[in-house]
Order: sequence, then C-alpha cells, then structure tokens
Amino acid sequence: MTTAQDVLSTAIRTNISPELRKHGFVGSGQVFELPDDETWLLLGFQKSSGATAMQLRFTINVAAVPKGKWQEMLDAGAKYPARPSPNKVYGKWAWWSRIGALMPGGQDFWWNVTHETSPDDLAGKVVSACTDYALPALSERRRLKG
Repeated sequence: MTTAQDVLSTAIRTNISPELRKHGFVGSGQVFELPDDETWLLLGFQKSSGATAMQLRFTINVAAVPKGKWQEMLDAGAKYPARPSPNKVYGKWAWWSRIGALMPGGQDFWWNVTHETSPDDLAGKVVSACTDYALPALSERRRLKG
C-alpha cells in the first residue's frame, strides 16, 4: 500500500528535485541550497509531528545565513553544525521564513498529503510556490553580511 510518505518522497525525487535543479538549486531529499559564495541560501521541507501512514502535512522553510557570520559563531564556540539547517532559527543575523509568509496573504501554509494524493499534482504546486515566492526571496537576500 502506498503511504503519504511514499507520495511525498516520490514527488520530491521525481519532480521537485529536478525542477529545483533547473533553477540552480543543489541537494536532494529534504534540504536544497542555492549556491552562493557569501550566503547559505536554503530550502528545507518540514513535516508535522502528527504524520501517519494515511496522511501528513509539510511546509517549506526558507533561510539565508551569512557564511562569514556563521563562521564567526563557530569560531566563538557556538554548538552549530558545519552548515546551517533551513529548519532552525539561529538569530536576528540570519533571515528565516516559512514559505506561507512569502505567499499572498502571508499566512503559515502547510500542504496536506494523503496516500491518495497525486505526486505530480503535489509537485507542481510545491515547485510553483518555490519558484514564485521562495526563489525571489532568497535572491533578494544574496550577499547578506550579518
């Protein structure tokens, strides 16, 4: 039996990842990066905690983190990983948003996925949101200094 997680995984693997790569992103699975010399430009898929085999909800977090400031924080002893996660908020010096805040209406937005959801339909909606709202927001935040 197909699960909601199967649907999401298929949508990401077969449609979302290739489409994001066409727009310059690298990565796979749950985290994608738009390469930049000075700023981590990141998309991260976040599933809700109440996921079941039959249904799940997810959103996309969008982050821009100055690499110089990140390194400063690491050098100062911050217990951060080697690279930031788009699914965490680090401080005022790092920009972070949920994709819904970037969309018309500015409301938090979560996609609902069931075991019957079409991976192609889901992927089309996610890619549109990423290219119409997340990509421009990240592009505006290139070269953040922190």
